[in-house]
Amino acid sequence: MIGTALKKCLPNRPVRVRIWHGPFRGAHIVMNPRDSLRKIFGLYERELNQWLEQALRRVTRVVDVGANDGYFTFGCGAAFKRLGKAGVIIAIENQDQHIVKLRRSIEEQDQNNVAYQLVQAYAGRENRPGYMTLDSLGQPGQHKNALVKIDVEGAEVDVVEGGRKWICPSNYFVIEVHEERFLPQLKKIFSVHGHQLLQVNQRPVPLLGREQRELNNWWLVSDLGAKR
Repeated sequence: MIGTALKKCLPNRPVRVRIWHGPFRGAHIVMNPRDSLRKIFGLYERELNQWLEQALRRVTRVVDVGANDGYFTFGCGAAFKRLGKAGVIIAIENQDQHIVKLRRSIEEQDQNNVAYQLVQAYAGRENRPGYMTLDSLGQPGQHKNALVKIDVEGAEVDVVEGGRKWICPSNYFVIEVHEERFLPQLKKIFSVHGHQLLQVNQRPVPLLGREQRELNNWWLVSDLGAKR
């Protein structure tokens, strides 16, 4: 009830919004604030917050596959800035409505040592019109020291199959999994490369409850304890 009342006080259009807490605190993105108060308060997908705080300290590059409104893209940029490090963040998104907001958000960023690249395409298993593989991204030697986030609504196995060059000891992954049968399949792909993935389940926020998302939704993240 409180959240509904608060949303009615906010603009119902894309505007520059600040993220106040969590690993992405200090970020500014262009989004409709009524779409997610959890993002504004740093509680969106809070199950990942502690993991992200640690992982972002270890990388200088981010690949955001399925960037959507840019919450992850510009949140990581804010984390880099707060940590005082230079970095490159690549946002991969195909939908025109999101591309428009992502471009606006890039224009809103402060001048610092974080460079943003926007790629309009779907990521997949092979290169074809409208699709690209992660392995085709960047130049040789640039597939290191990266955090790769994949949220592609059921196409996560195809994206990983087209991005095996990125599965190396210096990289970290966070993959949103939309089908339970993909969990063991993805773990096996990574284990072949000596990379262990841990499963993170949804956890309701006290008082706020669950996010409005499908029950069959999990995350796989790199085991930080095994990668020191």
